[in-house]
Amino acid sequence: DESNINPFFLSMLGSITRACAQRGYDLLISFQQLSRDWHADYEDCHKADGLILLGYGDYLDYRGRLEALVAQDTHFVRWGAVLADQPGLSIGGDNDAGGLAATRHLLAQGRRRIGFLGHASLHAPEFLERHQGYAAALREAGLTPDPLLQADAISTEAAGCEAANLVLERGARCDALFAASDLIAIGAMRALFARGLRVPEDVAVVGYDDIPMAQSTHPALTTVQQDTRHAGELLVDTLLRMVQGEAVQSIKLPPRLMVRQSCGAVLQPARTPATVTPLPDGARRARRHAR
Repeated sequence: DESNINPFFLSMLGSITRACAQRGYDLLISFQQLSRDWHADYEDCHKADGLILLGYGDYLDYRGRLEALVAQDTHFVRWGAVLADQPGLSIGGDNDAGGLAATRHLLAQGRRRIGFLGHASLHAPEFLERHQGYAAALREAGLTPDPLLQADAISTEAAGCEAANLVLERGARCDALFAASDLIAIGAMRALFARGLRVPEDVAVVGYDDIPMAQSTHPALTTVQQDTRHAGELLVDTLLRMVQGEAVQSIKLPPRLMVRQSCGAVLQPARTPATVTPLPDGARRARRHAR
């Protein structure tokens, strides 16, 4: 829809809602236009004890608003990269570890020409950290990241499709794509299919986030999962402790690689033998009569 809300945040919002209810708090949800001085509006309205911030667009533009919240002594915590010099506290995933795990997995499948789709700059710190993990895995394998295999993209399917097309149009050989989000990965798969390329036979694809849609793509998308349930609980608990004057700190959550079909490593679930319990003789006779 026109809001462009990443479905990843919708999953986290459900967890935040449950956590607030379990702790006896009401949750007020507000969709903020980044062009407005919403931090000043919050300070003036006195509607809530604190803020949980999800999503931020360009971090370098957003940072000034975070600094204003700190200057106002606002209780707030955000979901995002844990940075050394950040204003305020954040709960976020270990993006370096996630990028490292995803790229190591692609390398283990024999892929050597691995592209990265997503902004690799301070404008998008989470994507930058995922790119750092990706580059570290390549160097670990004796490979050098190829700039021709990297294309900027925000977290939308359209941007992923455009970024994948850009990489392919450069003519550099590419046998795998690691996308900085699932939406980017799904858009990239659409671009590959439009060019007659097969996933994963011609180009393997790995995403990031494990949004619900990742299991419904064809082939199902291998991705790096971020635990939205645990994240939501930590966001709420950290904010409430802050409101109560307790000491709190930023937290990094470990990622988990979810291996599905799009990377080329198809896992066949082990079959559990069915347990057959013989019916008593009387029950067998009753069944025969019933027929």
